[in-house]
Amino acid sequence: MIKSGKRVFLFLVMFVLLALTACSSGTSGGPNAVNDPDPDSNTEVELEEGQIELRVAWWGSQTRHDRTLEAIELFEEQNPNIVVTPEFTGWDGYWERLATQAAGQNLPDVFQMDLQYLNEYVSRGLLEDLGPLVESGHLNLDDVDELYLTGGRIDDDLYAINLGANSLAIAYDPAMFEEAGVPVLEPGYSWDDYLSTSRALKEKLGDDVYVQSLSDLHGFKHYLRQHDLWLYNEDNTGLGYDDDQYFIDYFSMWNDLLREEVSAGPDITSEIQGLEDELIVHGRSPVLMFHSNQIVGLQRAADRPLEMALFPSMPGKTDAHFLKPSQFFSITSQSQQQEAAAEFIDFITNSLEANDILAAERGVPISEAVREHLYPQLSEYEQMQFDYIELVQENSSEIHAPEPAGLSEINGLFDRKLEELEYGVITVEEFAQEFREGVEQILGN
Repeated sequence: MIKSGKRVFLFLVMFVLLALTACSSGTSGGPNAVNDPDPDSNTEVELEEGQIELRVAWWGSQTRHDRTLEAIELFEEQNPNIVVTPEFTGWDGYWERLATQAAGQNLPDVFQMDLQYLNEYVSRGLLEDLGPLVESGHLNLDDVDELYLTGGRIDDDLYAINLGANSLAIAYDPAMFEEAGVPVLEPGYSWDDYLSTSRALKEKLGDDVYVQSLSDLHGFKHYLRQHDLWLYNEDNTGLGYDDDQYFIDYFSMWNDLLREEVSAGPDITSEIQGLEDELIVHGRSPVLMFHSNQIVGLQRAADRPLEMALFPSMPGKTDAHFLKPSQFFSITSQSQQQEAAAEFIDFITNSLEANDILAAERGVPISEAVREHLYPQLSEYEQMQFDYIELVQENSSEIHAPEPAGLSEINGLFDRKLEELEYGVITVEEFAQEFREGVEQILGN
């Protein structure tokens, strides 16, 4: 048996070893706002008689911070017995912070959760089953189709409420395509089309412009789904593909682009710390792989017209796109304010006034009434993400099972080995073998 001290140490290691690019960082203010890397630095909240404190945490861009803080002010006006303490950061550091809070029995009452970490938190008993809170009426899901709830279920229990549907997407700058005289990426284009388009763009746009490769696990998972495979096997004890040639074929495509200097090397990409740093924002790339709910923040950062395209397809193969919960809100099992926490999630899910403020920045809302209410008043780019989700629905298949516990370690392993590949330390074949061996060891433990 592992002694308690070792158990806590291993718990921290499991959560801290992660690296995955996603949403961007930013800061904002507020009377009780916490935006500090020290998870124990919470601002002391003065409560009046009959009031309770509700801590709410999320990651995101400056746009998300500002809108969420404004929605919280409305929630407090409508619920004067609840004082919300917001805790927000960028993606980098968010999970390390939660890991430390979890080990100290100090998790926020409500915190933003990602699909890839859901299974891990549930397996550690850190999330509350929301079913009883739905049954009691503190959380109303009557206007939500089950399609939008499936991603938050594990073994039929509901541990997370989808904050908005999104999907993998490719953002592109139509002006840069026009300048290069290269056709834009229309639905149905292939992987080979993407590669040839990348080389043509690089040739025409010059040395200081790069075309992003799709060399990460999101892209590889999409490729596997096209072959009716998934990254993990059904019981999450190993990889879901037996032949490493899938891995070799996929990452060879992007390694070739890197060696040809069509895509940017790690000396350039290492400087990207958030959405505002992406090459497409600064006119140094005509494309970016991202999640569709980021289009509003991306366009604001770029301050010029951008469009969205589906991922490459494979003729005769499965439609690999799926509707992904952009992120969730979950309630920790450590919370002493679970009913108030459920009421906050209900407010974010169903309040038309709140969603007027949030404006679908986290993704297409799960409430049908909210979607119908919002669409006519949305900006061009907010409507763009709604339209893109409709396009994905026409070119998608069922979402996969939640990621296995140990995912943070797997992501860390992948990123380390990808960096070794990019610096020429290992070959693609060695990358495939070492990734398999490492994943099997992690899942075996």
